[in-house]
Amino acid sequence: MNVLWDLDGTLVDSMPVITRSMNRTREAFGLAVLPEADLRPFIGPSIHSTFAQFLATDDSDRVEAAVEHYRACYDELIGESPVFPGIVETLEALSQAGCQQFVATAKYRKVAHRLLDVTGLSRWFTEVYGSEADGSLGHKPELLAHLLQEESLRRAETVMIGDTRYDMEAARHHDLTAIGVAWGYGQNEELLAGGAHSLVETPEALVATIRANLACAC
Repeated sequence: MNVLWDLDGTLVDSMPVITRSMNRTREAFGLAVLPEADLRPFIGPSIHSTFAQFLATDDSDRVEAAVEHYRACYDELIGESPVFPGIVETLEALSQAGCQQFVATAKYRKVAHRLLDVTGLSRWFTEVYGSEADGSLGHKPELLAHLLQEESLRRAETVMIGDTRYDMEAARHHDLTAIGVAWGYGQNEELLAGGAHSLVETPEALVATIRANLACAC
């Protein structure tokens, strides 16, 4: 049994750090600061596409400069992203049940590794998959294709857990079981519209939900 986890909004509550880093970068590039609610929809897509949209440009050098500034801000604040309650116990329960667990995030892979180290979550994951410095693998369907191929995972034995429609759509694209979480940054309606097979209200409900969806021994 293979469990693929989104990171931001699923394992850790990183929204305050992400939005502060976005606003610092917006200010540095002459843009107005936005309230957290207005930035929420930009958590999930690749950071390169987000800043291309913010700056209304296809100038790759300008976008890359904004991304580098954002990453520097994020790195400074990275320790302020708490793990959601119940996640540690759920990761341990899945590990004890023999599940392979992976992180699949649009976040820059090196930053994802650091965040998992800082929060103490690294020990439960076989591998961490994320975007590269140039933004490649930043789109979830592309990222999952890479992960599935690299790890030779059977789709019928693999579940994707995430908090946005991007996670659900990517899972469906690859014929994976898609489980949406209600404690993250997406709305339940959005998750269902994205193709979620199930929604869970708490991390503690995940083990039973995975078992029910895949009828596995996990």
